[in-house]
Amino acid sequence: MKNFTAFLLVLLLTATACQEEEVANRPITKVVYEVLTTSGDWFGEYTIETGEKVCICESPLAPSGWRYAFEVTSQPIELHIDASSECCHGQTNAPDVTTNIYVNDTLVASNTSNWAPGVASADYRIE
Repeated sequence: MKNFTAFLLVLLLTATACQEEEVANRPITKVVYEVLTTSGDWFGEYTIETGEKVCICESPLAPSGWRYAFEVTSQPIELHIDASSECCHGQTNAPDVTTNIYVNDTLVASNTSNWAPGVASADYRIE
């Protein structure tokens, strides 16, 4: 019985060590969201590394050139950002809004006012 218990203990320790090594060897993926406007601030939301949504919905709103960066170690993950101009969104005179997603410093998704004047979103899935 002692041999069987020792065998199970060795098996458990080996499995745990393999899982820890697998987690340590996962590649890290760098993600950057960016929002550009032709004028004024913007509001909207984006998903973070946990998959939760973060909303920029109250003052202070975000300026043009805003960026948010994080690292992803667990995949797959759905990336999403949407933004609306502070002024006149949806109206023909609204400032353009561009949403960009970069993965490992490569632009993978970009849209400018793709929903309506002053309203844009971008999505990308990391497998």
